[in-house]
Amino acid sequence: MDFNLDKIKKLAINSLLVKNPKVSFLADGYGNFNFLIKENDNKFVLRLKKSDEKQFVYSLEKEYIFLKYFEKKNIDFCPKALFYDKKNNFLIEKFIKGERVSTKNFSNKQIDLFAKQLHKLFILNVSDFFNFCEKNKLKKIKIITPVELLKKYGFNRFNETKKGDIPKNLSDWIKIKLDENLKYLSSRKVNFEKMGFCWGDIQSNVIIDNSGKMNFYDFEHTGIMDDCGLVYIKIHGKFNKRQFNYLIDRYCFYSKKNKSDIL
Repeated sequence: MDFNLDKIKKLAINSLLVKNPKVSFLADGYGNFNFLIKENDNKFVLRLKKSDEKQFVYSLEKEYIFLKYFEKKNIDFCPKALFYDKKNNFLIEKFIKGERVSTKNFSNKQIDLFAKQLHKLFILNVSDFFNFCEKNKLKKIKIITPVELLKKYGFNRFNETKKGDIPKNLSDWIKIKLDENLKYLSSRKVNFEKMGFCWGDIQSNVIIDNSGKMNFYDFEHTGIMDDCGLVYIKIHGKFNKRQFNYLIDRYCFYSKKNKSDIL
């Protein structure tokens, strides 16, 4: 792993949040290293960018911006962003206490809370968010249309896949399905007034404390979209069929939407 704990300690001290902390490696993902910063009774998480891929260049800055806005809107189930260093591309957040629980082990009560919190994020006011960014001189976040998402995560990834040893019949089938989706999405009129906040890289684990409070984390791929993330959960999540159907039911309840429209 390409990091030095003394270097991480210096970065943490430069944030002025700590003076002489203890630093330890916490975890890493595809784009970041995560370190635990401890000083007395205070605990923080330092997220340091490790990937130079285009999709990750501004991801921590985006996470900082979204989390600051969520805090302003009294969203208390997301990490509190405390410091962002653009030059060294690292973010410091308040450490969340609790146990990591997999969604595959969720009770109905927990699924209900999960749906409620997804909806609570999604319905935050987008115009107010842009005003917040302008007022605080923060980077302007781009709204992502469904067609742009399909091209990025559908066609672009398909083109990368074709460089490998993929059977022609499978490649032809995928191309047909992508073209069908593109035709369908292109025919839809994008209603920017119905756009909302999507967690993005929705985790299959959440942090639940002793009181039962459910905390979401990892917001570097948060975006403004026309979907709260149910499609992503369907593809990447760990809910079984019964759990996912119940999640849809509860999301329909909170969003006051028709289940057939959601599906």
